[in-house]
Amino acid sequence: MRLGLLDKFYTSSYVAPLWLQRYFTRTNNTFFSRRYLQGLGGRFVDANWRFELKEIYLRRRYGKIQTTQDAVYDRDIQFDQYVAGLLNGRPSEAYWGFQGSAHDSLLAAKRSNKLAIVELATAHVKAAQRILGEEAKLHPDWADSIDNLVFPPHYQQRLEDEPHHADIVMAASKFTVSTLLEDGVPQSKIRLLPLGFELEHIPYTPKDQLPNAQISKRPLRLLYAGNLTQRKGLRYALDAMRTFPKGEVELHIIGGLQGSGKGLKEYEGEYQHHGRLSQYEMFRAYQDYDALILPTVFEGFGLVIVEAMAAGLPVITTAHSMGPDVITHQQSGYIVPIRDSQAVAHAIAHLRQLSDQDYWAMSAAARQSVLNFTWQVYAANLQKLVEGRFSA
Repeated sequence: MRLGLLDKFYTSSYVAPLWLQRYFTRTNNTFFSRRYLQGLGGRFVDANWRFELKEIYLRRRYGKIQTTQDAVYDRDIQFDQYVAGLLNGRPSEAYWGFQGSAHDSLLAAKRSNKLAIVELATAHVKAAQRILGEEAKLHPDWADSIDNLVFPPHYQQRLEDEPHHADIVMAASKFTVSTLLEDGVPQSKIRLLPLGFELEHIPYTPKDQLPNAQISKRPLRLLYAGNLTQRKGLRYALDAMRTFPKGEVELHIIGGLQGSGKGLKEYEGEYQHHGRLSQYEMFRAYQDYDALILPTVFEGFGLVIVEAMAAGLPVITTAHSMGPDVITHQQSGYIVPIRDSQAVAHAIAHLRQLSDQDYWAMSAAARQSVLNFTWQVYAANLQKLVEGRFSA
């Protein structure tokens, strides 16, 4: 809408009335404030809560059980069919859909001579199942913490087909691009467009101006933020922690338990778990830590990476994320191989051994690195793609 290009935004659970957006923003509502983009509403939005109500109820009542996940699949399919039925009557020149909920819409867009675009915020489903399937076999105690490993056959086929049906595939990271190429999606169809984040909502104070600024005189405080899942390589972080004497490094985990938690039992005492936080509570919490650790096995983008760096946290992560797109190794963070606890431990040790001044410089570099990943930069990059009619 900011670029003057939006015809209609179709979605499910979204607060469309502008007056209601202003109310929820003013009252700091933690549920509804995540269900709109400030200023995007009114006639530009077609919001259909009915597609998501079942999922919302099941998630709040029972959590992330299989029945809840089945409701997600149903939501995507029903929403996709609804949008596909409307596209022929729209005057727009292009359709932009999101993976999992764009299969029929992409085909409908092409039938009505529209440019058919699909966006992948995570990597290709075949790569996900190969990599995460290997992980489940390597660490069976953690297998039930890995989601999106098995899909119903009809939904699996949708995910596989969408990038091939589209005229243009928007990829959120270079890792996503690599998995698309691996599946035979032509390079000529793929465009790299990293996601943005809300820089203005993340508090930032230079590390040398904070209390306890001298990390050389206290334990190093590492943060793992997100669901407790082996998809994000949590076991490798916990194994790395065992290489340090007690009191030298602390691992703090913020996020909800995924699966039974069976794999966590042998690591009691290696970490402190603080439960879940709302999005804006998480933004404020970043400044309480020295670095983010996310040795992820499979990620598409990894929004927490850029959010943490915006708060001045160097990040330890893997190439199976957008980490290499933003991190310069040992300058603004660390890129380590997947499934390598020793490499994670070496990165932590390098960080631990920095002088206060060198750590403060790394923190400032982390902050500076993500200024090219705001929504404002995203809009500018999108504008360039549109002006070039999405040419490579």
